[in-house]
Amino acid sequence: MTAKDLAPELEGEALDEAAAAEPGRTSAWSALEHRDFRLFWIGLVVSNVGTWMQQFGLGWLVVQLAIKDGSPQLAPFYLGLVGLARAVPGLAFGLFGGVVADRADRRRLLIMTQTSAAIVAGILGVLTITDHINIVEIVLISALNSIIFSFDAPTRQAMVPRLVSDKELMSAIGLNSAAFNGATLVGPLLGGVLIIPFGVGGLMIINAISYISIVVALVLMRPQPVDPVRHLPLIDSIREGISFIRGDPVLRWVVTLSIATALLTRPYIQLLPAEAQFLGVGALELSWLLAASGGGALAGALITASLGSLRRRGALLVGAAFAHGTLLTLFGAQHTVLGAMLFVGLTSLAVMIFLGMANTLMQTRTPDALRGRVMSVHTMVFMGFMPLGQMLLGSLGTFVGINNSFLVGGVIVTLLSGYAALRVSALRGAVASVRARVVASS
Repeated sequence: MTAKDLAPELEGEALDEAAAAEPGRTSAWSALEHRDFRLFWIGLVVSNVGTWMQQFGLGWLVVQLAIKDGSPQLAPFYLGLVGLARAVPGLAFGLFGGVVADRADRRRLLIMTQTSAAIVAGILGVLTITDHINIVEIVLISALNSIIFSFDAPTRQAMVPRLVSDKELMSAIGLNSAAFNGATLVGPLLGGVLIIPFGVGGLMIINAISYISIVVALVLMRPQPVDPVRHLPLIDSIREGISFIRGDPVLRWVVTLSIATALLTRPYIQLLPAEAQFLGVGALELSWLLAASGGGALAGALITASLGSLRRRGALLVGAAFAHGTLLTLFGAQHTVLGAMLFVGLTSLAVMIFLGMANTLMQTRTPDALRGRVMSVHTMVFMGFMPLGQMLLGSLGTFVGINNSFLVGGVIVTLLSGYAALRVSALRGAVASVRARVVASS
């Protein structure tokens, strides 16, 4: 996640980036024409499949630990506890990760974070295979993963605009999302099949091995240049990034809606093991639910990647927030696996369009010198507020049922996004703005 002079004229730009770069002439796959992005993307695809195999296995393991402890009704709370363990480091380190991303060679920093994540996955796998795992160890390891991700995510997101030209930026952001969300489709399906011969621990070892792909891709890529400028002190650098967001009404509302959805709706994926328990089904059906979510998310990511010529991205962001709040409410009303699969897929499609528009507005309305810090706020929402939401919805689900917890969260987000659509004209009419940045040569 190199610095340029932040001239006042940057604040006045309102030209849609994709439209300025020959609208309608890019495809969803055009970013793959750039060698470094192609390497990066292929590595991410392989690594993310492994990550989602582990996510599937870990969720199932937490539910089984609650049953083993003689308290199956506490499964949503256990899942929420794991979310809380991710939230605290995410909130504590998220903004610092953005500062580091703006000062370091982003490629080298990613090599360090991805290697660290592989080691942690290997440790988790060994503990699980040897039956030395418990909820306390899962909580501690989840916290460690959150610290690593706090530096990894803003670096990874801030690096993407350096790997492509302006014309392919929407394609790159959409394909990046597709790499993640295609894995949410393939990973759980593979996990559901491989958990039988290899067990949960085996899935975690496979994930550790999958990190080799992204590390090799990063080694083969060109270094990311660091501009030799005098940096502000650490805390002042963080304030500078936050002040930039506060000064832009569009970014301010993007962050507001992102926080609301992170707390009240988006944790539904992490809580699907509890939904499977509510529906009275097992690990195989859970993999179907996760795969349905992944299929919808992949479709949403590919739609996002093809929207390079779209101008009214703010309107689409608000509409997607409204849609996914409404769809999650309908998901919470389901009592069959088939109905749940349908609405969790549609929910994920809407979520991905929302995230794609939020990511694009934040990336393109921010100068490169601040991009790591601005994207670290996006990361902090994901790593801090979303796990808090997992704890909030999981705890509420312990008392009123996980389905009713989804209903409550969905209604609140629907109402908030409806207010934004009617009353916040700056967001409703927002377009992406061209920002000066360095693009690595292909």
